[in-house]
Amino acid sequence: MSEGKLRTSSYYVEERPRGACIGDFVLLKNFLAEKDKPIWIPLQLLDTLLRGYSQVAFSNNPLSGLLIVIALGATVPKVLAFSAATGFLGLLLSMLLRDPQHLIENGLTIYNPLLIGAVSCSLIPKFYGDVYLARSLGSDKFPCTTWPFTLTELVLLFILIMEDSSGESLTARVMDNATSDARTDDASFIAANVADVNVDWGMVFRGMVVSTSQLFCVDNVATGAVIYLAVLVYSPATAAFSFLGVFIGTLTGLGLGVPHNEVFTGLWGYNCFLTGAALGGTFFVLNIQTAAATLVAIVYTVALQYVLRILFAKIGLPLLTVPFAISTTLFLNLRSTSRNAVFPKPLQLSFPEKQRYDYLKNRRQTVRRNVDDSDEDSAPA
Repeated sequence: MSEGKLRTSSYYVEERPRGACIGDFVLLKNFLAEKDKPIWIPLQLLDTLLRGYSQVAFSNNPLSGLLIVIALGATVPKVLAFSAATGFLGLLLSMLLRDPQHLIENGLTIYNPLLIGAVSCSLIPKFYGDVYLARSLGSDKFPCTTWPFTLTELVLLFILIMEDSSGESLTARVMDNATSDARTDDASFIAANVADVNVDWGMVFRGMVVSTSQLFCVDNVATGAVIYLAVLVYSPATAAFSFLGVFIGTLTGLGLGVPHNEVFTGLWGYNCFLTGAALGGTFFVLNIQTAAATLVAIVYTVALQYVLRILFAKIGLPLLTVPFAISTTLFLNLRSTSRNAVFPKPLQLSFPEKQRYDYLKNRRQTVRRNVDDSDEDSAPA
């Protein structure tokens, strides 16, 4: 392949395989980068699409994406079909628009269109499905967060609500961020009838598990558990910070006195999951300061969600990932590329463990060069 080639070997020159299939799965990247025959194009497309699924949970590993695809296919095949269709069309569009190669091959131009398909399948009434699918394509110019997905989805939902003559049914539907299939589960029925004074901690734990499945607007325990496993395959650090986000978000939601059914269905965990995964080693190099900043950002995300839910409820729109997108955008301004930065920016986006290793290695090399230069300057002529 020439122009249509999905892999460019120059992008991986600085990367060194660290583990067989963990992290970014560099071994597969390098293998596909060497293949330039047309027969390998389907596998390259599949690798990119799977990485797009994993990017929804801030992972970049085709095995993680495959686990997520299997979970969605086994529990909510309709969501998988819609998300795959919009994700693949988003991939083709990004290739036609000649987006940067490293964004395409790592799935960063896919996951926002993919999310639009998944969430639209759940929140939009069935008779809008075909029209909305055709309108939901877009190129991801901001791969760091879910802003493109969030803004596009909210605008389209708002338009449909305004134009729908029977808007009450649509409003009732979008206020619940779970799928129609999930809302028929016994768990959702029980949760809706639990007195607020009695906390069922088993259901609270269930809410923590399904918080990850709510990334795809799905309320399913099995799907949520598999997504946690997918993130763990990619990076233990990302898995730890993302679960910490869910833990804090869920318990804080309880403390704020929100309806228990919202907690039990994971609606108070998924935004904090994204914040923890994004700032806990992905867009910051891990150290004590960035870990503390991530905790503050998680709490800030919960506070934003608590305030915004009141405003969004008045216009009948779901929050989606607005709290996460706002808080992450604000905290990303703390990053710096200086050698002694308190909140260091990764030299190259990868999984957290590798980013920290590369940062410390580069810092030691810089110190060593400075020492050598000072020794040369102080040496007698």
